[in-house]
Amino acid sequence: MKQILVAVDEHAHAEQIVDSAIELAKSMSARILLMYVVESSVPDNYRDEHGDALPEHYYRDEFERSMGPLVKMIQKAGLRCEEIPGSGDPVKEILKTAKSRNVSYIVMGTRELRGLGKLRAIGSVSRNVIEKSTIPVVAVP
Repeated sequence: MKQILVAVDEHAHAEQIVDSAIELAKSMSARILLMYVVESSVPDNYRDEHGDALPEHYYRDEFERSMGPLVKMIQKAGLRCEEIPGSGDPVKEILKTAKSRNVSYIVMGTRELRGLGKLRAIGSVSRNVIEKSTIPVVAVP
């Protein structure tokens, strides 16, 4: 089965990105891999009694809090969705996941990648993924 990696964050137009991914997935009978990458370190309340970080719990909780409504959108559209919480450098994690999962497309937003915004977005996640990916990237404005 074909797969589409949809990389989103908590930006206001995440729903628009997912809507576009849903249309694409339906047109090619694909399932969606919904990815959310956390860059921050694990907070103290996610440590065990020995002070060791429990990142898997933190990343899962952050994913469910942030992406839960988007997962429901995908499921309501009648599509299969796999949730992929990630941590670290978003560009590296998105590209690594796309390659290892053999996805057909990466779908993500292009926040500020128009006009003069291009100059300000030199270090943006979407721009770096677009430039470094060997897999087609669908950029949702």
